[in-house]
Amino acid sequence: MGTAEGAYVVSKRYAWAFGSIIFAAGTALGARPALGQQARQADGSASPDTIMRRIDALESRIDSLVAELSSLKAAVAAAGIVAEPGEAAPEAVAMGEAEELDALRAAARQVIEEEQEETPAERIDEPQGSRSRNLRLLNPEISVTGDVVGSLQAPSGGDTRATAIPREFEFGFQAVIDPYARTAIFLSREEELPIAGLTPDEEEEEEGGEIGLEEAYIDWLALPAGMNLKLGQFRQELGLYNRWHNHALLEVDRPLPITHFVGDDGLIQTGLSLAMPILQAGALTQSTWFELTAGTNEALFASGSQPSFLGRTQSFIDLSPASYLQFGIGGLAGRNSDEDLNSSLFSVDVAYRWRPPARALYQDLQLKAEWYFARRNDADDVRHGNGGYGQAHYRFARQWQVGFRTDYLDSFDPAPAVWQFVPSIDWWQSEWVRLRLQGNIVKRVGESTDFTLLFQTVWAIGAHRHDTY
Repeated sequence: MGTAEGAYVVSKRYAWAFGSIIFAAGTALGARPALGQQARQADGSASPDTIMRRIDALESRIDSLVAELSSLKAAVAAAGIVAEPGEAAPEAVAMGEAEELDALRAAARQVIEEEQEETPAERIDEPQGSRSRNLRLLNPEISVTGDVVGSLQAPSGGDTRATAIPREFEFGFQAVIDPYARTAIFLSREEELPIAGLTPDEEEEEEGGEIGLEEAYIDWLALPAGMNLKLGQFRQELGLYNRWHNHALLEVDRPLPITHFVGDDGLIQTGLSLAMPILQAGALTQSTWFELTAGTNEALFASGSQPSFLGRTQSFIDLSPASYLQFGIGGLAGRNSDEDLNSSLFSVDVAYRWRPPARALYQDLQLKAEWYFARRNDADDVRHGNGGYGQAHYRFARQWQVGFRTDYLDSFDPAPAVWQFVPSIDWWQSEWVRLRLQGNIVKRVGESTDFTLLFQTVWAIGAHRHDTY
């Protein structure tokens, strides 16, 4: 290859490299508006950090082109090519290009620094597009639950009677307020469930009340030392089932001792609940609650307003990958000075569950038992009562579950003790619909037996999760 031909080739490559440098530099300078426009089209805006990374990538490309240009200059010098008169020497051209590149880099960095100063730090990574589509995230989880019960009552010494009631309709609103707290509000309309031998005839004709507040509380989840604090009106931590809403129970009704000592709906009062840090001792997990509420429960405190105190602790242990055992104790005490009444209630409970992981949807055995001891001091008249229940439920197929519960109650009143036997069978049409057939056999000691057949339909729409604990 001759000198002229070599000069032509080298100069051609020289021109290509120089043009590439100019193009890359221009791209770096114009990256901000172009990239910003594309980012706004994609997700609202691009952060300055992203633009800086792109500019750094372009600068790396420019440096590689400069290195190639330097090698071309060396090739030109080795070929003995001399610049023609009127043309700048290669060294001068290279020096001018380097100065121009430095100026481009300085200008680009100055633009980015100015934008970072003008943009608040908390908004750098915040999407700048329309937020109207995200407003739904501010809405709570809303659920509506229906519970309708048909009954066939056969009281001893009376006529058989068939009826149906809208036992409960519940409206639930639940939401996470911020990273530190959540809230739950439940409104419900209920009617009393008539059971032969337990519900007086005159009460069967009463109509259901209006929609009322069942629960409304805020729950702080991130207190120091792992404690939680709940404030508002809520179902208290009494026994195994008090936290459960009526339609979520394993039977249509609550066990006899619970309905007698705290009422048909369970213990619901207003105040605060402090959950202590969960303690771990080997395989044993310990949970403890302390609650201070207004003693407004009618069954225990005759609808008073003075403070009542509740404490509960429970232990949980995994026996195997498929089973666990839980046992707990709790106590509640309060006073109503207007009625000269002091009341207290003490409970012990145990629960066992077997649920093989490989067949958790098809096999599930639950065994539970509770016992209550109650005391009422009413104007120098001290009365005691006690009672408990044992319960077994077995899921033998994905949609089918059978159960049996036995209740015993020795009430405050000077009346015969009561036994109740409750067989049931459930069929889950889906997660949202459950049908249940249940029998209630009530036997008072020394008296005749009453029978009630119940058919329950429960359905739910929305995010129908519930705090069952």
